[in-house]
Amino acid sequence: MPFFCIHCRSAIDPEFKACPYCGEAITDFLRRHFEVPVDGKYQILSRLGIGGMGEVFKALHIHLNALRVIKLMRPNVAADPGANERFLREARLATRIHHPNVATLFDFSTIDDGSWYMVWEYIEGTNLHELIDSRGPLSPRYAATLAIQALMGLDAIHRAGIVHRDISPENLMITRDDEGVEHVKIIDLGIAKQSGGGEEAKTQTGMFVGKWKYCSPEHLGMMPDGERIDGRADLYSFGIVLYEMLTGVPPFQADTPHAYVMLHASERPKGLREVNPNVTASPELERILFKSLEKDRKNRYPTARDFAHALEEVLPSLDDRAGAPVQLPVAAEATEEATRVVRETPRQADVATVITTREPGDVVLDRVASPTIEAAAPRRKGWLIGLAAAIALVVGLLFTFRRHDEVPPRTAKAAKPVAAAHLAMNAFPWAAVTHIRNLDSGQDVSIAGKPELLTPDAISVTPGRYEVTFSNPQFKDPIKQLVEVKEGEERTLDVHFADPSQAPLPRFGVRE
Repeated sequence: MPFFCIHCRSAIDPEFKACPYCGEAITDFLRRHFEVPVDGKYQILSRLGIGGMGEVFKALHIHLNALRVIKLMRPNVAADPGANERFLREARLATRIHHPNVATLFDFSTIDDGSWYMVWEYIEGTNLHELIDSRGPLSPRYAATLAIQALMGLDAIHRAGIVHRDISPENLMITRDDEGVEHVKIIDLGIAKQSGGGEEAKTQTGMFVGKWKYCSPEHLGMMPDGERIDGRADLYSFGIVLYEMLTGVPPFQADTPHAYVMLHASERPKGLREVNPNVTASPELERILFKSLEKDRKNRYPTARDFAHALEEVLPSLDDRAGAPVQLPVAAEATEEATRVVRETPRQADVATVITTREPGDVVLDRVASPTIEAAAPRRKGWLIGLAAAIALVVGLLFTFRRHDEVPPRTAKAAKPVAAAHLAMNAFPWAAVTHIRNLDSGQDVSIAGKPELLTPDAISVTPGRYEVTFSNPQFKDPIKQLVEVKEGEERTLDVHFADPSQAPLPRFGVRE
């Protein structure tokens, strides 16, 4: 009986561990439940992500005709008493939260193999990263309005005894109610931990959770011995998000996790207008923002509610005009947030995402270099002294190579930011993408600092016409394909070195 890939819907052997056409991973859970509803009521529609703890799916509650998000714990993880306890605790804590600015937990149960699963609210809308990416900086009044809602949701999370640990633009969804009113909803409590639960800066396996660009000093273990992480860590992360909302760029940019560690340890963010001269935020708003970004958590707002109230006080006086986007040099970052869910491919097996450290084979949403934070999360004062000396050199180098482009005067009309296009590339049986040429400019496209891409893979490009060259050493001649991608569009380019209907499909293994 054929099995259909959850991604490309190709008919394949159900024993395969990955689809030979698109590279999508095939798990035992998919084999059992892609066509048979989970617990007799949740019909799997698509996979949103896969990681060290399990998989996340978009599903339909067939009796209520309502969309849901299912988070599944892997059977091998469920067998670990510690992981099982954390998963159960997360579900019990999440049921305490009933707030319009936090995603709702609807159900919690097990399947026949003993795996736990959660059923969350499915939120239709756009995330904050996508909003900033498409519009550029937000007006101070609009940014503060969104921030107040998010902070009130964070306050509800903290009052339930949870530290979110992964506050970032991707985890702040903007949706509209039946009357068209915008609401912010905090999602992805999947890595949240109960306050006071022990080694709060790490998971039980000693891995960092979150995104390097938005992590607080406490996330990295920079606390006095005996102290534990609390909600003020989330306020630091949210301060970075608010900074990005106002300027269009985060306060810290680096190429490696270690560089982010040093920046979060002691580097003070630049003033908003120093980064983007077109920012229209008032000094009062900037003062509130920088209070949330204090390295010493004692100097931040004590609660998310206090942070929100400070913004509410200045909200009537804030400007409704957004600043123009700032021009920044193109640089390979240690974290490159995806605006949409990125699916696992063989080429992506050496990166980690969203939960930034991982086990081999994990794929989640936000790409991060693979080193764990074990060597980068010291707590002793001696390490910090040595760190301070290194920071001066590294930060100096970072600023030396940062290009300061001219910014249009305030009187000039801001150009509408161009949304990137996304080009996915598949080949049968496989291929190396050795050359991508922009036919409009005549320039070659840099492939993220790598000599080549291996299909299936994807790349973000500016809108235009491209010539893509595929090569496979098993075949004499390369294949060149022309493709045109428009602003904000996602295009998939498929090439065949052999006829899939005639060629024997590769065996990826059997069930374990």
